[in-house]
Amino acid sequence: MKYQDLKITANPALVRDHALDKLRNAISSGLYPPGKRLIERELCEALGVSRTSVREALRQLQSENLIEIGQRRTLRVAVISAEDASDVYLVRMKLETEAVKRFVELGDKTALKALVRVHKEIHKQLHKGDLLELSLAASEFYETILANCGSKVIYDIARQLLVRVQYLRYRSMSMPGRLDAGMDEWDRLMDAITAGDADGAAKAMTQHLVNARAAAVATLEVNPLEAEAAGEM
Repeated sequence: MKYQDLKITANPALVRDHALDKLRNAISSGLYPPGKRLIERELCEALGVSRTSVREALRQLQSENLIEIGQRRTLRVAVISAEDASDVYLVRMKLETEAVKRFVELGDKTALKALVRVHKEIHKQLHKGDLLELSLAASEFYETILANCGSKVIYDIARQLLVRVQYLRYRSMSMPGRLDAGMDEWDRLMDAITAGDADGAAKAMTQHLVNARAAAVATLEVNPLEAEAAGEM
């Protein structure tokens, strides 16, 4: 993602939502890295929208824990420690393992068709080598399962975690071998889901998230970006 991609040209009624999506993706892609100070005036210029729209988007991002208040009430992109990332994935394992099991047990054919479509999109973006679009497709994959597991509580809690790990996922995908391994894990998960094997799907989801957790934590331990950003706060 580049700074020129931030500019919004849309129906005024949708400006706030577009601003939110653009800023969320800018954070996920690393355009605005952890610790980066966010200045309203600069964001207005980059997005081409009013300060009101930017403030509304920033408030939502703060509620999602993607940005935080720094010194002198400045806003900065939130810094995620290796310990925080590890805990986030541990909670994801609990929630999403249960979610995929319920998804299979419910047997909603429309939901399964939607998941198959997203799985194909993941393959497509992998072959194209577009990490941002691949990360977004992965988020849609998990959200499709959560939205159709039959539990609003699981969906609401887990969705907040997905938003927080999108940047970590984008980063970990750049690790040697992680993309191919992750794709194999998604394929095994889909095989179990389409076969109607709820226990197998839960096992595959757990293993996938164990591996994803290890990759995400490793990116924070071997790359000093987050530590440097934290020092700026």
